Amino acid sequence: MNKRLASSLAIATTLLTVGASGPLADWIATADEPWAGPGSGSGSGEPIVPAIPPIGTPGRGYALGGAHVMGIPYDEYIRRTGADWFPGLKREIVDYPAGQVQGHVLSFIPGIEELHEKMPEIGLNGPSIGESVEVGKNNVVNRVREGGPGTVIGLSEGAMVVHAVQDRLAYDPAAPPPNELSFATYGDPLAINPWTQSFLRQTYPVGSTVPALDFLMPPVVDSQYDTYQFISAYDSIADWPDRPDNLMALANAVVGLATGHTAVAFTNPKNVPPQNIIKTVNSRGATTTTYMIPEQHLPLVVPFKYLGMSEADMNHLDAVMKPMVDAGYSRNDDPATAPVTVDPVNGYDPAAATAPATQAAFGGAADPVSQLMSGINYVLSHGPSAH
Repeated sequence: MNKRLASSLAIATTLLTVGASGPLADWIATADEPWAGPGSGSGSGEPIVPAIPPIGTPGRGYALGGAHVMGIPYDEYIRRTGADWFPGLKREIVDYPAGQVQGHVLSFIPGIEELHEKMPEIGLNGPSIGESVEVGKNNVVNRVREGGPGTVIGLSEGAMVVHAVQDRLAYDPAAPPPNELSFATYGDPLAINPWTQSFLRQTYPVGSTVPALDFLMPPVVDSQYDTYQFISAYDSIADWPDRPDNLMALANAVVGLATGHTAVAFTNPKNVPPQNIIKTVNSRGATTTTYMIPEQHLPLVVPFKYLGMSEADMNHLDAVMKPMVDAGYSRNDDPATAPVTVDPVNGYDPAAATAPATQAAFGGAADPVSQLMSGINYVLSHGPSAH
């Protein structure tokens, strides 16, 4: 792949992927008590199945969502993020701007600022992701100091805030002790894990500024706190192929953004095979536990399920296409250590995973088209949600 094409692809993919827990991914500080409603975040709609042994730090659940855009049940998503993995937390939403991926890119257009002031929810002129992460970092640190022990949970852009908080507290003498705080990320744009690295980590070196995002790529800092990272297999944000000249792997990863990037937050421990859980220890003695969570089918195949294709035919498509896709990831060179990335039995269905949150906020049926239409109808009848 020549340099010009690679550069263009990197910029285009950045704009497409980061902060994308929005309408594409939905294809689809207010405190609240631990969620215990029916199907509360489970990919299958079944009751919560706690992780064994329990993970995270008991106490509060300081939760941050991804980019705040129209047409998604934003607060409901945050309340349910990781509910099946971290039950029993007293959850609260930590507010921050949650800027959209375009940031201030459109600021050169005459009159855009006036339009932005009238309709700030659309995000026509910021805030940028970089600005949002900075505000979120300070808000989380303040809330943790006021609220006490617990687990900080970030989805997508919220995971970038998690990294900023960990970096801020890494050598702060006033930081909470390690036994009083832990962190969890879902769909992390800055993920580094035993199997691969995120798109941003592979594309932009430390110290560089990511186009449009106004975000300075941070170095990797060893935190004193335990971390749990949840990655949906083939999510283009958190699980980018390390052989990007493989076009099948690229296409599958981009679709994986739509199917798994947000939905991974609503999975449960039953979705993860044992070989997809790896624990590492850093220089400060803190552990990072990575969960690679498979969908039922390849992202390229998942849409056919919603069009009525039989399981047998989808399994056949998986068998044909998966070797081509997996060639884009060096982790598959040794089958003995490769993770399970498709599991038709225990893997999760993205639409079933997101349906409870969408239905709780907007009503409608559970199928993807109904979820999307419910979101559109809500925006048309109520206007953009304030944040």
